[in-house]
Amino acid sequence: MNKRQLKLLVPLVLSCIAAVTTLKAQNTGDFQIQEPRDRNSELRTNTWSVYVQSGLSWATDVWYQNLDATRSYSQSPALGGGFDYTIQPWIRVGAEYLWSSYRREQNFATIDANSMPVKTYGNYLMNYHNAKVNAQFNIMEFWPEREQQWLNIWAGTGFGYSFAKGNEYSIFFSNTQTQGGVSSPLVDGTVISNGSEITITGNVRTTNRPEKFKSPYVPVSLHVEADLNRQLTVGLKGEMDWLFHRQGIAPKNIILGMVTVRYNFVPSRAKVQREYYQGVVRNMASREEQLRKDLDAAKKSAENEAARRRQAEELNDDLQQQLSECEECRAKYLAEEEQVSHFVQFAHNSSYFDLVEEDRLKAFAQSVKGKRLSLIAEASTPGGVGYNQILSEKRLQRVIDALLEEGFSIEDLDPRIAIGEQNGKPDARGRRVTITVEQ
Repeated sequence: MNKRQLKLLVPLVLSCIAAVTTLKAQNTGDFQIQEPRDRNSELRTNTWSVYVQSGLSWATDVWYQNLDATRSYSQSPALGGGFDYTIQPWIRVGAEYLWSSYRREQNFATIDANSMPVKTYGNYLMNYHNAKVNAQFNIMEFWPEREQQWLNIWAGTGFGYSFAKGNEYSIFFSNTQTQGGVSSPLVDGTVISNGSEITITGNVRTTNRPEKFKSPYVPVSLHVEADLNRQLTVGLKGEMDWLFHRQGIAPKNIILGMVTVRYNFVPSRAKVQREYYQGVVRNMASREEQLRKDLDAAKKSAENEAARRRQAEELNDDLQQQLSECEECRAKYLAEEEQVSHFVQFAHNSSYFDLVEEDRLKAFAQSVKGKRLSLIAEASTPGGVGYNQILSEKRLQRVIDALLEEGFSIEDLDPRIAIGEQNGKPDARGRRVTITVEQ
C-alpha cells in the first residue's frame, strides 16, 4: 500500500470510530427512572415513620388483689406513639412512649368483725409511663418477591424503663368499748354486763397512701401491618413487657393489645409518577436532539463519502496503471534476483546446514564461479543479542568454508558481514546467510 492509498483509508477509519463513539455515548447517557411499584425495596429502605397507638393493657400478678370488684377493673386504656427508622425492608429501629394505668378494687361483700379496725373498702390506682428503644424484624421478608407487599409482620424486642406513680384509697370502720377506764375493740362475742358502766365508741377512718416504683423491662412484640397507601399504614400490635425490679408492688408483666396508625415519610405515588414521566419526556427530548445531530452528521458524512468515492475512483484508475507497470518491473526484478542471489537456510539455534542446503549451495557456486560475492549472515530474534551475534558469525564462517572448497578465493567473498538479529526477524527468514552476486 503506497502513501496515496493510505491517505484515502485514514479518513474512512476515523469516520467509523466517530460513529461508534457517538452510538456508545447515546446508550450510556440515557436517563433512567424506575416507575413506582410500591415494593418494600422502594418504600422501606432508609425511610422514617411516626405512629400513634391506642388500646388496652393488662397488669399481671399485682400485689393488690381484686375482691368483689367489677370485672372491668382487670383492663385499662393505653395510649402512646413513637418513631422508627427502617434501614432495610427486613429491619427497623426506633423509640416509643406509652402511657397506661391499672386499677384494683376491694369492695367486701362480708366484713370480718373479729378485729378492729376493719377494712370495708379499698381502691388502688397506678399510672405508669413506659419508654423504650427497640429493633424489629420483618418476618414477611423471608419471601421478598411476594406480590402482597402491602402486608408485613414485624417481630421486635428491645429495652425499656417504666415510671409508675399512684395511690391506695381505703375506708376502715372501728368500734371500741371503754369499761373501768380500759378501751378494747368491740368485736363479735363481746359480753357486756348490766351492772357495768360501759362507753361504746364508733368511728370511720379513710386513708390515701401514695405508691410509686421504677423498673427496667424487656418488651417482646408482634405487629401485623397493612398499607392503605404509600404513606399510611394501619396495624394491630400485641406486646408483653417483663419487669425486672418489682420492689414488692410492681406487677410481673404488662400485656398490651393496641391499634396503630403509622405515617411513612416517602414520596406519594403521584409525585413519583410525575417525576418518572418527566424523566421519560426528558429522555425523549434528549433522544430527539441526538437523532437530529446524528442525521446532520450522517448527511455530512454521506456528502464527504461521495466526494471521497469519486476521488477514490480517479485514484483507482491511476493506481491500476501504476500497478500494471509495477508488476512488469517486479517480474523483471525477481527474475534477475533469482539469477544473482542465493540463501543458505539454517535450523533454529544451529550453525550447521543439512545435505539439501549443501547441494543447493554447491550448485549455486558452480553457476556463479569466477564472480565476486557478498555474504550477509543473520540470526532470528529469540535469544540474547550477544549470543545471536556469535551464532550469525559461525553461520557466516560455515558458508565461507564451503565456498572456498568450491574454488572461490577469500578475495572473491567480499563484503562478509554477520549482523546477528539486527533485522529483527523472528522466524526462519532470520536464520540465513544471503549470498548476492556483485555486478
